[in-house]
Amino acid sequence: MNKSILNISFVLLTLLYCMDVQAQGFYFEESQPLSDTLNSDAEESLPIYSEQDSTLFFVRSLYAQNTGGIFAGQDIWYTKKDTAGQWIEPRNDLSALNNEGNNAIVGISSSGSTLYLLNDYGTEASQQAGLSLSFKQDQRWRTPNKITIPGLTSKQGNFYSLYVLPTEDVALISVQLENSIGQEDLYVSIKDPLDNQWTEPIHLGPTINTEGFEISPYLTADKKTLFFSSNGHPGYGNADIFVSQRLDTSWTNWTRPENLGDQINSTGFDAYFTANKKNEVFFVSNRGGSSANMYTSQMFTDEERQRQLAQRVQGGGRGAEMLSQDTSGLNGMDTETQALLDETRALLDEFNRMKTGGSNNDDPSSTSSSGNEFTPQEMLFQLNSAEIQNNYNTSLNEVVETLQQNPRLKVEIVGHADDTGGKDYNLKLSIDRAIEVKRFLIENGVGERRIITYGKGATEPVANAQTPEARQKNRRVVITFL
Repeated sequence: MNKSILNISFVLLTLLYCMDVQAQGFYFEESQPLSDTLNSDAEESLPIYSEQDSTLFFVRSLYAQNTGGIFAGQDIWYTKKDTAGQWIEPRNDLSALNNEGNNAIVGISSSGSTLYLLNDYGTEASQQAGLSLSFKQDQRWRTPNKITIPGLTSKQGNFYSLYVLPTEDVALISVQLENSIGQEDLYVSIKDPLDNQWTEPIHLGPTINTEGFEISPYLTADKKTLFFSSNGHPGYGNADIFVSQRLDTSWTNWTRPENLGDQINSTGFDAYFTANKKNEVFFVSNRGGSSANMYTSQMFTDEERQRQLAQRVQGGGRGAEMLSQDTSGLNGMDTETQALLDETRALLDEFNRMKTGGSNNDDPSSTSSSGNEFTPQEMLFQLNSAEIQNNYNTSLNEVVETLQQNPRLKVEIVGHADDTGGKDYNLKLSIDRAIEVKRFLIENGVGERRIITYGKGATEPVANAQTPEARQKNRRVVITFL
């Protein structure tokens, strides 16, 4: 290694160690599927971890060994790790909890002795919307009892879910009610400590909820950090997992949701995020076109991540080892030198992202300054159509060329609709338009993970007049470089 390269490496390492880093957010190791012992050919979902006995509960659907067989509802399964740290074969021998309906655990008390369950078990096959709880007695879970959350039974559509905190006083709900913005919105219900009655669902507001769906909520124990899945916020695929911070004691004031990035999210469906006290996270994904399986990752806070990076620099690692070597007599950059510089550049990039407030290329909701020089592209569509008109092929080819010439750029594709259809129809049409543009880019060589798509329905018109010309302007897709 020549002296100039040595000096550059030393300066980079010193800069990294001394940098004052301030940022907010979470960082994740690359996610991995759980073992084949847990992931089957069926659908796995709704993982939830019991801290008291280190048990992972989850749900299987379309599985022959479920109560009632493959075409009955979903069953609750559970597993633990053996002494070697491997998950043991899961079981569903929970006769009081599993029936031919849809069964799922949506909350575990801090003591581990109470389970909260999806649906009203007081009705046949637990098909009625609601919440129930079961107590553990003599090492067995007893028959669940109904809990009343006012207004929940008036839900619209077939889908809803809940998450009850271990403190047993807060329930997050994903459901479509009369005042919902989108398909399913997030709500909260609070239990009164005096009479143990739950409040009617409180809408979390438009910062969290969109015209799309918001599902699978998970709230940290301090009641400040909300994780959820959505197809209405900017994402990589069908649905992504996001995080938002609660700003005050109300339940309607939240920070703008941030995408967890491609260490967690994929171009498929990603949802049902949960974590244990060791910040081991579990979630569900159908990435790669498979059935839904469970995945895991390790989560770090900003402070933990900064400490890790500082230790890598201070302790030296490969950088310190290289700096101590005899570097005379080298005229060029050998592979070992390149490895050192690559490592220091990677560290510097991460510190810079953290120092500038978390601008991270892995987060599709954050805009890189490098994209500001590129002009957004817009294209219009015919009524009730997602077909790309031929006159836009030249513009789209220019987008492809720009992305090929700038490999660090990503592109955000946002679909819109006019107001001639219903809310759900307009949302689907706007998403379809964005997906058609995405398909064009992929077919012309753009990597799928560089493309972020979502739809806005008719919520952001550029022309409010009720004329054919005005509506034509609202039937559009906007392409922005990030």
